[in-house]
Amino acid sequence: MDALIRPIIALHGVSNSILATGIRDLTDQDAKARSRGGTGPSIAWTIGHLCHYKVKVLELLSQPRENPFTAQFEQTPASDGLDYPPLADLAASFSALNSDLCTALASSVDRLEAPMPGAGPHDEKRILDTVLFLTWHEAYHIGAIGAIRREQGRKAIADLVRGS
Repeated sequence: MDALIRPIIALHGVSNSILATGIRDLTDQDAKARSRGGTGPSIAWTIGHLCHYKVKVLELLSQPRENPFTAQFEQTPASDGLDYPPLADLAASFSALNSDLCTALASSVDRLEAPMPGAGPHDEKRILDTVLFLTWHEAYHIGAIGAIRREQGRKAIADLVRGS
């Protein structure tokens, strides 16, 4: 495996593990509760949003598939979540997409230097730049899930990971 890809795959593995730990004590209702006094995103919305972007990266890596997350989680603001998939389904989708993405990354080294087919989210020029940005984007949102947990009065994800 290429030395460039190894840390990117490792970061996705860390995100997958942290997300699984950060939601294991939540119910669907907890996950759908909106942050910031009912005006911000929920944990469920955030996971759906991350699933959407995993599908987008797979598409860039020549692994296209139907994206059932686009309508609710790409540009659509968070809602009360009544029509969101159950938390267990979102978590399973995230984990499966993560596995597919890591496999695709491991076999796509030559594809990463290719120019973006159109503009990247922040005008990135190469597929690699977009993959790196969306890897950072995922970590940002995993941190936001931690902040939402704390707002709900729950343990910090770091405490859950350490077992404290």
